[in-house]
Amino acid sequence: MQDSGFFFYKTVGGTTAPTWRTKLLVWAMPSLIIFWGLFVAFSSFMWVSSAVETTGTVTSVISKFNEPATGTAPLYSPVFSYTKADGSQATAALGLASPEFNFEIGSEHTILYNPAKKADIRFPGFTFAYFGAVIILSIGAMFALISLVLWIWVKTIARKRDLKKD
Repeated sequence: MQDSGFFFYKTVGGTTAPTWRTKLLVWAMPSLIIFWGLFVAFSSFMWVSSAVETTGTVTSVISKFNEPATGTAPLYSPVFSYTKADGSQATAALGLASPEFNFEIGSEHTILYNPAKKADIRFPGFTFAYFGAVIILSIGAMFALISLVLWIWVKTIARKRDLKKD
């Protein structure tokens, strides 16, 4: 039996253990996805914590049509005019598009704007602030669960190799 292989190696005590390559193959993707989700959550938290709440007036609605073959409704992205804390007027489009955003021109809605970032507005609420991070973290958790099952399988293979040599 070989002392060192690509996926397994023999320790000083003679037991079989997974190599760094195996650990990397099993744990790299879920770790990267989870770190990405944490980064998105942190950046959203920083944006929301420095944002200012105000009332915006819909000045226009940008219509984005989906493929007619899919049978889905058109997507709408409202453009808001709002007054900043310093009294100046600003106009910005919402970075999201949805069939539910077909607001009437002149209607008023509560929005958040970040004074440090021009033309960047969002709706208040957990969904608009952290939904992307929750989705990414959920995908990372799913891959982590799959990696845990793979890791148990790898450790079982190593144990079986040790039992086979006895």
